Amino acid sequence: MGYPYKTILCPVDFDDNSMAALAHARRLAIDMGATIHLLHVLPILPMFADHGTPYDIDGETAEKKATGRLREIVRNRLPRVPAEIHTRIAFVSEVPKNILASARELDADLIVMATHGGGALHHLFFGSVTEAVVRNSVCPVLTLRFTAETKSRDRTVRLAKPAGAARKIRGAQG
Repeated sequence: MGYPYKTILCPVDFDDNSMAALAHARRLAIDMGATIHLLHVLPILPMFADHGTPYDIDGETAEKKATGRLREIVRNRLPRVPAEIHTRIAFVSEVPKNILASARELDADLIVMATHGGGALHHLFFGSVTEAVVRNSVCPVLTLRFTAETKSRDRTVRLAKPAGAARKIRGAQG
């Protein structure tokens, strides 16, 4: 483990925040010649696992769908970047432990993940996956927080073609 990073673990849950974090992981991988390991942990709710469910929850089918989505992400968002995909199935409360176990198994040099900012009530009931990973990881963790303002600013800068124009737009916003 060390710099330059060669093995980057990027946990994704397929939302916009994790896709934005993946974009940062991609840039790091390109700059350092690293391999990105995409990980999706399929969460199981304990109430469904213990008591049967009114929903048709099939772990094998869900895992196949997740693997398909990860392959699509690699194909569309990580062209020419070495990447591997991994899935795990775990209780919601065990998601951070599964991310950390994957990092150890892969001997990851860096974990890149988004924070979700679910708010105090969400944090009270579900905790923070990112926070647990940061607290217990044996390798560096790059956390990225994306807000509506950040996304709007990124979109504005992307639309501005000349580099000087991007600086002027960014400076004009604040």
